Amino acid sequence: MNSFEVNLESSALRKSVPEADWVRFLTAQRWFSGKGRTIASVHPIASCRVDSAMAVVILRVGYHAEFEDYVLPLLVGNDEDTSIVARVEGRPLLDALAYAEGWARLLGVFSQSTLPGFKLTLQSELIGGRLPASEKIHVGSTDQTNSWAVVGGLFVKAYRRLQPGENLDVSVSRFLTLRKARNAPALRAVLVGKGAWGDATLLSVQEAVPNAGTGWDLACAQVAAIAKNEVIGYEPWTLLGQRVAELHRTLALDGADGFGVLPLHVPNLDAVSKAAQALARSVLGELAEADLVPEAAEQAALLKSKTSKLLNRLKAPRLPVGSCHRQRIHGDIHLGQVLWDGRDFTIIDFEGEPARTYEERLRKHSVAKDVAGMLRSFDYAARSGLPAGADAIAIDAARMWRNLARNAFMEGYEAAIGDEPFLPSDPELRNALFALYKLEKAFYELHYELGHRPDWVGIPLAGLLEIADEAPVRKRASRPKK
Repeated sequence: MNSFEVNLESSALRKSVPEADWVRFLTAQRWFSGKGRTIASVHPIASCRVDSAMAVVILRVGYHAEFEDYVLPLLVGNDEDTSIVARVEGRPLLDALAYAEGWARLLGVFSQSTLPGFKLTLQSELIGGRLPASEKIHVGSTDQTNSWAVVGGLFVKAYRRLQPGENLDVSVSRFLTLRKARNAPALRAVLVGKGAWGDATLLSVQEAVPNAGTGWDLACAQVAAIAKNEVIGYEPWTLLGQRVAELHRTLALDGADGFGVLPLHVPNLDAVSKAAQALARSVLGELAEADLVPEAAEQAALLKSKTSKLLNRLKAPRLPVGSCHRQRIHGDIHLGQVLWDGRDFTIIDFEGEPARTYEERLRKHSVAKDVAGMLRSFDYAARSGLPAGADAIAIDAARMWRNLARNAFMEGYEAAIGDEPFLPSDPELRNALFALYKLEKAFYELHYELGHRPDWVGIPLAGLLEIADEAPVRKRASRPKK
């Protein structure tokens, strides 16, 4: 890359870059959440120059009655570079986070506490001392909700969608770091953007965790192995259950940062049930309009016949007062959110479900929501890990793996969670709580896949059909007070 004196101020970019260029770039990105919506306008609203070749720009995407803001660090490149976002003064502008040089320049901001710009000021916070310099930079896949890179011994994450307030991933990581939590990466630094919207987290830096892949990688490898009639062990999933329980116990600790627990009352669960039913109806409407491959279309037609049965199951169990509590949870835990080093797991990414609003992700929930999310993830792995063209015997083996892995996870979780009221002590009420959150999660998965990964739609569809055919969980009513 070369450094050129190019005007990267947002007002100049607004005049020189056609809206069509911004739209073309954004709609091709996995992290852009506006896919499928009609874009009315896109223009830069703020910028902060990092150096002569780079600036952090805020793009505002307008729809008919609302807007979203996105963070786009821009790097001046060469004509031979690919994936050009736009051109300014004859020079190509690149998405800086797709290049090691872009990450290196951005991390240079941490050498100063404040960097003022045009309607955007960058403010850095170091936790535990200066960041070590490193020329070893591995840029992660751009096909994710956020962008990331491993820089030496640090894991650096950029939050693409601008949301006022401290990002939940950062606030939870800060909480866990201050309490020296095991099996979660330590937070080292945060970059905040200040503008007309207030303060928003742009970047976080954590200790990098050496690993052999994710729990998803391990699970899919086990499914492929069991499909070949090979012997595998379920001990990792028992350990994973223990680690999730330990996370929940830590997140339940009290503190001035607003964590701790609150009672889980029937109205809380009624609100979950009502929101889940609204989501289900909305996503079923999306499904009816979707262009599906023949197999998924057959699943969707079958699901339509079972709609009333599924909606009826999205009812909240009537928990007795004081039977369990609600608290901060992971919010989007699945096998891809845990790192596996061959001996142990580390839990990462505490931002919550990306298709939810910030207000939804901020709410405290029963830990059953996290547990249900992991149980659904085992189903995903059982269906995805099979080799193409797997026969009925292999499919049955994968289903058996899913059930045994789920059992191992639950054994580890229940052994480690302790006697405090994280979950109802009554097995029927506990299973009813899991059933509510598992069904809610399956509808959320269908909504997410329709918008982001249409090739994966068949997985949540199959999960919903299987749930519809299961025997309903009894929901014992609470006894009236005497």
